[in-house]
Amino acid sequence: MSGTFGAFGVARLGIYAAQSGLDVTGNNITNINTQGYTRQRLDLVSLSSSASDKYSSIYNVRIGQGVLTAGVVQLRDPGLDLQYRGASANVGSASQKLTGLNDIASILDEVGKGSTDEDQDDGVILRQMNDLRDLISKALTNGIDGYDGMIRESADALCTLFNQYAKDLEDLQVKYETQLEQNVTEVNNILKNIRDLNETIREADIRGDAALELRDERNRQLDKLSTYMKIDVTYSMEDVGAGLQVEKLTVTLGGSDQKLIDGVYGTQFSQELLERNPDFPAVDPNNPYLDNNGLPTADPEQAKKLDNTNYSLTLGPLLNDRGEKLDAADFGHDLGDNELYGSLQSLRELLTESGEYSTEDYVTNVDDGAGSKRGIPYYRKALDNLAQEFAEQMNALNAQTTPPDEPIDGAGNLFSIGSNSDVAMSDNGTPLDPTDDFSLITAANISVSKSWNDGNVSMIASRYPNASSGDNSNLAAFLDVFNKTHQFNPGDLVTDAVGKDSPFEGTFEDMLLHIQSTLAEDQMSTTAVLTNYTVTQNELYNSRESVSGVDLNDEATNLMVYQKAYTAACRLMTTLEEALDALMAM
Repeated sequence: MSGTFGAFGVARLGIYAAQSGLDVTGNNITNINTQGYTRQRLDLVSLSSSASDKYSSIYNVRIGQGVLTAGVVQLRDPGLDLQYRGASANVGSASQKLTGLNDIASILDEVGKGSTDEDQDDGVILRQMNDLRDLISKALTNGIDGYDGMIRESADALCTLFNQYAKDLEDLQVKYETQLEQNVTEVNNILKNIRDLNETIREADIRGDAALELRDERNRQLDKLSTYMKIDVTYSMEDVGAGLQVEKLTVTLGGSDQKLIDGVYGTQFSQELLERNPDFPAVDPNNPYLDNNGLPTADPEQAKKLDNTNYSLTLGPLLNDRGEKLDAADFGHDLGDNELYGSLQSLRELLTESGEYSTEDYVTNVDDGAGSKRGIPYYRKALDNLAQEFAEQMNALNAQTTPPDEPIDGAGNLFSIGSNSDVAMSDNGTPLDPTDDFSLITAANISVSKSWNDGNVSMIASRYPNASSGDNSNLAAFLDVFNKTHQFNPGDLVTDAVGKDSPFEGTFEDMLLHIQSTLAEDQMSTTAVLTNYTVTQNELYNSRESVSGVDLNDEATNLMVYQKAYTAACRLMTTLEEALDALMAM
């Protein structure tokens, strides 16, 4: 009789297991389109008692006592997660860089900006330079009378174009500054979410709850974080007492031991730089900062705030949700220029990198690869270099002799830093020597001079006071300026620029095309890199989805398997009932 009633228990457990399998399969199917959902599996184990029945016979056959549901688990491959998140960091980095380059190109790309079909092959600035050159050519042929005003108007239009390009690049810089702030805020929210999810999952583990949906959300947050920076995720077991161990998740910056998340403790990013105590921690382990008076302090609110011209980022100490430190001696960490990798770093480089205009000190002490990295500052300085060289050459041809042996009628600066001044002004408002004017001219402030606007200065046709009225030799020199080779030296803008010993040489047009071709090459190389990274990421995504994603065909098969198991267990129950009725009737 005991064997018969035991069989009822086997059937009951079979029904329960089949029902649980149907529930898990149904949950998978209904979440097939849920973002971040991980396929779940019911784990079953065979139930068997190891103890012998007191009245058992040696002839009794030991038979299992049914099936138990051991739990529901997620189907994930941590190795694929690690590879996919590394690929996401690659894609995020290249994608952000390409977006920035495309935005710069939308400002500087000269191709196709003409107003009519016949202008499409000429760029705006190139076309204006050619217009200025053509007017000077006509003045050379017909004399300067009647052309000086038209030349001045054409030069003013050219200056306006330089000003507009510089203003657009400045606006783009501000736009990306705002985006960096927003991205830092988003990253901090992600880190806070992961830390809080770790706390909730830890509590669930202590209660014996698998918290699978919470783990799905945590994985989704980790995937989002991996687009902003390269991360390493590790899982370990944490002893919480009474012999109970629960899972602990740790997130570190990729390729370093700098922790972002350590279980229920997490850091936050900041753009604020504080004056660091040079004696911390070796000499003064309790005071990591210096205040405005240069005195050591442990309070970040009292620390001196530094001007963050390099858009550097800092990591705060690891804190839990109550604001308690994991390590009392942790006062945060100033990230080095290359410690980050991902879209956050690419965004920083778009805001900071000056290419060959980088200083030797910066390359030596901050980033040894800065000389080949070009962001918005590079293109702003390259335009400044062009505008400065153009103004310097034109002003030199129109200058008085030094000292003026015989004053030249109409001589003086054609270009200055503003239409209201002929020479540069110092910070205190006093005029600088005219020879210093050239070094302060940029694409943003270049303008025809006030004297040229007022008619007190004109383009000099000849530098010989006693020359005949038909002498246009200086106009020929002006015309030759557009065709001759010039040196565009980064050292003229930045004294210790790394590119000062290898300046670009060419005409004004060559320099403008050099800026554009450099940008185009960066765009093409970044596009190729992004394409390769995207292909790799998609392959890894498909591989990961083949493990953790819901496949409708597999789930349909499981439905049939569990349904037949359920029917068979019920049939076993009916068969046992019929056998028991027959036995009772005897």
